[in-house]
Formats: sequence, C-alpha cells, structure tokens
Amino acid sequence: MNFIRRYVKKNPEKYYNLRKNLRAARIGIPYPAYVNRSYSYAAAAVFVSFISLCILLQQRIFPFPELLQQYIPIYGFLIVIPLLIGYVVFKFLMFYPKFTAASRRTKIDVVLPHAAAFCYGMGKGGIPIYEIFKELAKNHHIYGEVSKEALYIVRDVELLGSDIITAIKNAARTTPSENFREFLENLVPMVEGGSNAHQYFSVKMHQYFEHAKKTQEMFLKNLELLCEVYVVAFVAVPIFLLVTLVTIGFLQTSQAPYIFQTLFIGLPVGSIAMIIIIDSISPKEDLDMKQVNDTSIKRTFFVEREIINEAEYTHKINKYERKKRFNKFRKYIKNPGSIFYENPLRAMFIGIPLMYIPFLLPDLSLDKQLLLAAVLVMIPLSIAYEFKMRRLTKMDKAIPDFLRRLAEMNEIGLTLKHAIGLVLKSDIGLLSKEVRRMWLDMEWGCEMKEALIRFENRIGTPALRRAITLIVKASEVSNDTKNVLLIAADDAENTIRLRRDRFDTAFVYLATIYIAFGTFIYVCYSFSMQFMPSITALGTNTMATANINSTMFATCGILGLFSGLITGQMAEGRLLFGLKHSVIFLLMTYVAFTILMGY
Repeated sequence: MNFIRRYVKKNPEKYYNLRKNLRAARIGIPYPAYVNRSYSYAAAAVFVSFISLCILLQQRIFPFPELLQQYIPIYGFLIVIPLLIGYVVFKFLMFYPKFTAASRRTKIDVVLPHAAAFCYGMGKGGIPIYEIFKELAKNHHIYGEVSKEALYIVRDVELLGSDIITAIKNAARTTPSENFREFLENLVPMVEGGSNAHQYFSVKMHQYFEHAKKTQEMFLKNLELLCEVYVVAFVAVPIFLLVTLVTIGFLQTSQAPYIFQTLFIGLPVGSIAMIIIIDSISPKEDLDMKQVNDTSIKRTFFVEREIINEAEYTHKINKYERKKRFNKFRKYIKNPGSIFYENPLRAMFIGIPLMYIPFLLPDLSLDKQLLLAAVLVMIPLSIAYEFKMRRLTKMDKAIPDFLRRLAEMNEIGLTLKHAIGLVLKSDIGLLSKEVRRMWLDMEWGCEMKEALIRFENRIGTPALRRAITLIVKASEVSNDTKNVLLIAADDAENTIRLRRDRFDTAFVYLATIYIAFGTFIYVCYSFSMQFMPSITALGTNTMATANINSTMFATCGILGLFSGLITGQMAEGRLLFGLKHSVIFLLMTYVAFTILMGY
C-alpha cells in the first residue's frame, strides 16, 4: 500500500513520536514502512476474525453471542467485532515500539550500575574511553542492552567515520534511558578535556547502586499494594461468587453455569494479568547460567613438513572422541542429577510420564486426576530448578570473598596466577573445585586468559561473568589488578545485598498469600461441612452438594496453581521459583477436600 507510505512521508510531524520510539527501541524499520505494515496486519486481522466468527456462530460453541443477539443484529455483530479486533491490532502495533523502548529502558537501568563498574575498572587500568565502549559492546551476554547502546557508538566511529564525542552525543540523543543519557552527556566534557574519567565512573557506579536500592524500595511499596489487591481479587471475590452460586441455586439453577465460567475463566486471566503487572514493575535480575561460545586462544607456530599416516591419525581422533563421550556418560552415571541441574527443563522428561499415573486410578474423579497430574509434573521440575538456583546463589555469595583474597595476594606483589594458587589452599566453598580446574589449566601450559575464559564458561553466574570479563581485560594492560579485583568484588556484593533485601522484605507478602489461601480453604470447609448440610436439611430446591464441592475443589486448584506462581514472582522475581509454592497449595487443596471434607 504505497499510498500509505506517501501519506506518512508527507506528514512526518504526525509520526514524530513513532519515529523517536522506533529509534529508542532499536527497531531497524523506517517509520513509513512500519506504519504501512501495521495497516496491513490490521486488515489481515479483520479478515481472519470475520471468517473465524462466522464459523463459531454456525457451530454455536459459546452461549454469549446468543445473548448479545437480543441487543445487536447478527450482521452488526459480524461487522463490529472484526473491525474492533483490527483496530486493537493496529493500536497495539503502533504502541509496540513505545513498549519495547520502555522495556529497554528498564533493562538498561538495571545493568547500568554493573556497566559503570566495568567502565571504572577499565578506566582505572588506563584503557582509553573508546576501547572501553568497544569492550562493552563485545559482551552483550553480560551487559545486555547497555552493550547494544555501546555497539551503536562503535558503529558510528568505525562505519560512519564519526569521532568519539559525536558518537557519544548521538547515542545519548537516541537512548530510551534517562540515566544512560545523563551518563553519556556528562562523560562528553571528560573526553573533550582529556581528563581521567575513572573518577567519574567511580562516582556514577556508587550513584547507580544507590538509585537501584531506592528503586527496589519503591517496588516493594508497590508490592504491598498488589498483595492487598491479590487478597481482595483472588480470595474475597471467589468467596463472594461461591456464595452467589449457592444463592442462585435457590432461584434459578440454569444461571449457575455463568458463575462457573466467571470463576474458571476469571481466575486464570486475572492471575496472568497480576503476574504481568508484577513483572513489569519488578527490577529485573539475571540470576542464571549463560555459556558463551567457548573461544580459546590458540598459539600457532610453524614446523617442518612431515608425512602423517592419515589412517592412524583418524583412528586416534575417533578414539579421543569416544573417550570424551564415555567420560561424559560416566559423569552422568556417577551423578545422574547433574543432567537435570544443568538444564532443569530436562526434568520434564520425568514429570510428563509421571502425570499419567493418576489417570490409571479409576476410583479418582477427573478433577482429582488433573490436580495430581499437575503436581507430579511440577515436582521434578521444581526440585531441579530449586537445586540449581541454590547452587548458583551459593557460588555468587563466594565470589566477593574470592576476589578480595586475590586482591590481597596481588597487593603484596604476586601475579594473578600465583595468587590463585595460594587462594586454593584456603576454603572458598563451592568455587574450590572450579578454581582448582582453572589452576590445573594454567599448570598444564594454558595461558591465564584462556583459563579464565574457560572458568567463566563453566560457572556462568552473572557476578562471575562480569568479574572475569573485567579481570581479563585489566590483566592485558598490567599485572597490578588489585583495584580491578576490588571493584569486581564491590559489584558482586552490591548485587547480593539487593537480592537479600528483596527476599527479606517480600517474605512478609509470601506469608500473606499463604494465610489468604488457607483462609479460602477454611471458607470452603465451612461451606461443605456446615452451611451446605443445613441448607439441604431444609428440603429447598438447591443445586446438588456434590456440584458445589466440585466447583470449590476446581476453584481451589486453579487458585492454588496461580497463587504459587504469583508468590514466586513477588518474592524472587521468577515464575519457576513459584512452582514449589504451587505444589504446596495443590497438595493442601487435595488433602483438605479428600480427608477433611470427604470429597
């Protein structure tokens, strides 16, 4: 649709914000082409929704359209709904760059303290500003969106021929983060004056960590409000609907299915919305293992040409590969759990077969079978994920002490290699085994830089990735790495402190959710064991008690599943952290209804 592109080009001021958001989101599409694409997708959505709606109305799957026909003619329904869907699709696409830019702003602000620490360490080692941004751009797996912003500075210098000051100003103008914009704009006078910028980086590093602490405090205050919303929306409202369900049973049983739909659809949709809201306001932290490409430094040299027996060479290579596979297999045999701890999602290979066990028990009703199947799927995944994250957390806690010991050894004149050898004689927790492997790499002739990179690839925790990257670059400039090691240790300690403060504060909200869910189960118990028998004794035309119990059981199951996920998102910022809470809630539901209520 070229006429749309021509119209957009003639009215650039109308799409100024869109163009700005596209740049901030780093979406490499010209704004006329983006608007044209949005209209095309909206038109396709109108067509697809019209066809789908015609099919659904013919099948009469849902009762809602029949109710709406009393007020809206069928043809009006077929016209209004597709147009409304097309309008929503178009508005979503036009809003998407702004949403992406806002998401990038959050990610930049989260990583910015660590990026400032990296710049401080590099600047302290005497590395020029441009080289600092170049190294920052190379480590996207560590510094994320900040690395992407640095990449645009490098692009302007190397591809577009701009000087470093112009490139920094361009990045400051287009970045979505106000903090990063201020960081770059205040850096320009330092570069122009030729002054030492490492003091500026030091000030900014401490400033950003203080800002991160205040941001987390604000988040925890918002979390308090969301916890109150949870109690009202996911405990009080379902209780009200259950009371309404019984009351309607006195008057008109045919209306009860709409209450069922409200509970069974409203609870999951509301829970997902709650999770999205918490995730959108939550300070993100990357607590996970990430391996980068295992890049090693190869030393090459020329030798005299010699004749090699190709068959013998191939045989030795194949023998070596077989030995590697056997050693890997033996490792998994000696420690079978390691295959799941490396990637917890592999635990689904255990959970999925287990979920079929309840369906082999014919005495159980379908809702009980579904609940137990969900529990059996989640238990292996929850155990594997919990073990992995606890192990990573313990490693992260050991990193600051390890780095400070290396700094003390380096301060008395030892090289980094010898300092690592001396540190091995003391206890450094879970890091001892991996540090020993790094030491053996260097003892067997591997260069220190290569050994450090292998060490980073094996551990892969965020704090260690940042520390090793900083140490490797600093060691290339000087053997005096004490200051860099202390900077990396401070960076790791600040991260651990923020994580601990968040969990300690969010523990109160975790307890609130447990109490609220327990209250809901108690209300269901009172309904089943006291209220419903009294109503049934009156001989009134009510719904069957079994149907009420079935509805309450399903409601508790849905609420328990999503309450656990919400708890994990609140307390620790990850859905998978909530799996253990979901398992506990579902087991509480099963025990309460099966043993206490006799359902």
